[in-house]
Amino acid sequence: MRERYYDAVFAIYNKLLYSKLAKYYDSFFSLFSKYEKAKERVIESLSSGSILDVACGTGSLLAMASKKGLECYGVDLSQGMLGRAKSKVSNAELKIGNFEDIPYPDDHFDYVVCTNSIGSVQVNPRSVISEMLRVCKYGGEVRIADYSEPPQRTFKNKILIKFFKLFGDTPYDYLSIFRNFGYEPDVEILGLYDTYQFLRVKKEHR
Repeated sequence: MRERYYDAVFAIYNKLLYSKLAKYYDSFFSLFSKYEKAKERVIESLSSGSILDVACGTGSLLAMASKKGLECYGVDLSQGMLGRAKSKVSNAELKIGNFEDIPYPDDHFDYVVCTNSIGSVQVNPRSVISEMLRVCKYGGEVRIADYSEPPQRTFKNKILIKFFKLFGDTPYDYLSIFRNFGYEPDVEILGLYDTYQFLRVKKEHR
């Protein structure tokens, strides 16, 4: 009971915090070019279809996707973030939504993506990935770029992981989560001592 209470308080705090930070968010993260390059990598092979960005934030990825001609949708917990996203991608459909209960029907999108988000909020990563798979069409793809459990623990990435956790970021083992759902994702190491990864799976009939 106490754990659920703290989770609820943290979720409310997170929602309010990101609404306050929304107008400064892009300026701050412009200092970290790796984040923007990861978003570019996630969508670079896409040219048509519908895309849902889970935890879309200020809409940077959706702005890139819109320029490529994709039909854009976004879900985020923060109204402030969605306001910024709407100013960038006026034709996108944006909704406030819980990542563990995405407000769209089954088999709805060609691509469902999430970048730099799952490990930074108080969520169950298995539940989020389950929801991403649920709303993805058969034949479509789920794509994640985030801090992840490295293939091997080294002294350098152990220190880096401890540093992440000081700021509330948790590198989850996304590879094992996808495997538990019966998928073998393509995994690309993007850097940071093997802790930053791009994973993608094609949704197929089981």
